[in-house]
Amino acid sequence: MNIYDYIDNYGIYSFKEKRFNEVDSVIFSFLSYVNYSNILDKKEKKTIHEIGRMHLGLHNETERNIIATTEANKLLKYLKDSKRYKNCIIYNYEYKTDEDYQFGAITIEYEKNQIYISYEGTDQQVSGWKENLKLSYEFPTKAQELAIKYLKKYLFSIKTIRIGGHSKGGNLALIAGMYAPKIMMHKIITMDSMDGPGILEKEFKSKRYQKILPKFTHYIPEYCLVGLILNHSNDKVVAAKNKGILTHNIAYWSIENNHLKKGKLSKISENLDQEISDWLHKYSENEKKEFVENLDNIIKRCDIETILEIETEHKKIRKIIYESKGISTKNKEIMLDIINRILKCISKSKKEEWKELIHNFLPNKNNE
Repeated sequence: MNIYDYIDNYGIYSFKEKRFNEVDSVIFSFLSYVNYSNILDKKEKKTIHEIGRMHLGLHNETERNIIATTEANKLLKYLKDSKRYKNCIIYNYEYKTDEDYQFGAITIEYEKNQIYISYEGTDQQVSGWKENLKLSYEFPTKAQELAIKYLKKYLFSIKTIRIGGHSKGGNLALIAGMYAPKIMMHKIITMDSMDGPGILEKEFKSKRYQKILPKFTHYIPEYCLVGLILNHSNDKVVAAKNKGILTHNIAYWSIENNHLKKGKLSKISENLDQEISDWLHKYSENEKKEFVENLDNIIKRCDIETILEIETEHKKIRKIIYESKGISTKNKEIMLDIINRILKCISKSKKEEWKELIHNFLPNKNNE
């Protein structure tokens, strides 16, 4: 079943009757994508039922043309009349953005003095990845600083805190938890990253990271890409009801009873994980920075929406890179290098998937 089936089955139970679980965390992590403007200000508190009713009259499901926001709006509509979720209180809504960063967060009180802090991520389209890729050379980013500051609001209040987020929001949840004041750590019981990017090597090897690991889980779908960026651990692979980049959307994650169904990382994701790691270690911070700054322009000119389109549009991409006068020769080499790595990965994955198909379906002579 998917999250909507789960809500149908578990929505009849309160959190006292059926305790908070990882599927609830997945659902709450996505609610930060909802547009709460004109519904909540910083001082207001409203139930999911109240917000859901107001939202229907103010915002449509396809606003901002962002897949994650569209799904979150649908999810809110589905939750607003559920016994389990309708009385959960949402407050401390924050949303800030400019050309270089975007930050959003909400607090969800699902039981008295028990809260879930949900950090908003970025969309799965390639055009929204600039901030994700900045994580490969910059720390802390502006959004990470704001995430840490947001968590500190609860330094002297609230008994139990869970932190989570989807995509970039998962990275923000991890960083906020890592840099929480020591006197606050006992309040934090879980930190969940739903297919969020990892962290730089220095932070990955730090004592701060090691200390939070018992509370941290990194959920990634079988066809994972975003969650493989940078250093990551404590991975839990989730089975998905689709293939490719669409599995970044939690609506495609498979659920059994009250937990996420265990999956196996696909060949293409395994190969991408290795290629991304090699690429990140090969270039300096300045080279990666220049690459990221040029990425948006190239993608817009190529009219590409997902990473896998690179396979079909790579000739067009190469032509634009070669002809671009504003990109240095070195940066052109970096861009062509990552294109070659992705193409190599896709090709290798297809060969391995064919081998697996033949192995599974053709008679095995050794067993005859």
